[in-house]
Amino acid sequence: MDKGRDRTMMIAGGALLGLAAIALFAGEKKRPLRKATQAEPGRSLTNLVLGALSMATVALIEAPLTKPLAERAERKRDGLVQALPLPTWARDAAAVLLMDYTIYLWHVATHKVPLLWRFHLVHHVDLDLDATTALRFHAADMAISAPYRAAQVALIGVSPRALRIWQGWFFLSILFHHSNLALPERFERILARFFTTPRMHGIHHSAVQDETDSNWSSGFSLWDHLHGTFRLDVPQAEIRIGVPAYCEPNETGIAASLAMPFGHERDAWEASDRKPTVTQ
Repeated sequence: MDKGRDRTMMIAGGALLGLAAIALFAGEKKRPLRKATQAEPGRSLTNLVLGALSMATVALIEAPLTKPLAERAERKRDGLVQALPLPTWARDAAAVLLMDYTIYLWHVATHKVPLLWRFHLVHHVDLDLDATTALRFHAADMAISAPYRAAQVALIGVSPRALRIWQGWFFLSILFHHSNLALPERFERILARFFTTPRMHGIHHSAVQDETDSNWSSGFSLWDHLHGTFRLDVPQAEIRIGVPAYCEPNETGIAASLAMPFGHERDAWEASDRKPTVTQ
């Protein structure tokens, strides 16, 4: 009975996430926050192909690691939150919160640790920013993050239920804050007190390194507020998306992106001699 109910909830949750994704894709086309600079659908197709490879990697490597660990955490009451004298719902809420915070720490590491940055760079070289960018990760980046994700689940003591909630929340959040959706600015400033928003993440994807080194949160913006890394002071019209060393569309295509971490490493923040090409 429980397995049947869980399966039904997973299907319903997947359907809701799908509808939310469609709404975001439609919304950002109708009310764009930043003007697009690259030709479509080529750029979006590149992101979707890279995203498909990344999701396949998660299914093949990450899921087989985290699912048994979550089941063990609940069964044996292993991990930090499982030791708390709280009802189940409160332990699950604490687990989701801690997963969100430790993802913040991992995101900082992907920018600061040279080996991790080699792979995360593939995400940042996109010359525009929209919901498809949320899927644009190198498959090896996902493989490298799998042991960290497993450690999160084991050490925090994330139950299978909390893991599913966090995965759904994380997916929806990254689609939302990568989107090019123009929300009313006053409303977004209020929203950004609690959640990562498109204007926040637009600053994080700026070609100016000092601006990129901010807004690391992927879900709750609480972590940026606590660590003093929150910024919402750069007008979106002044932001150039990408990194200075990769300003040509042919440097960000499928083959180039897959090869990028394994080739000669440029200084990402050293400007190329060429000006960015607008390919609309």
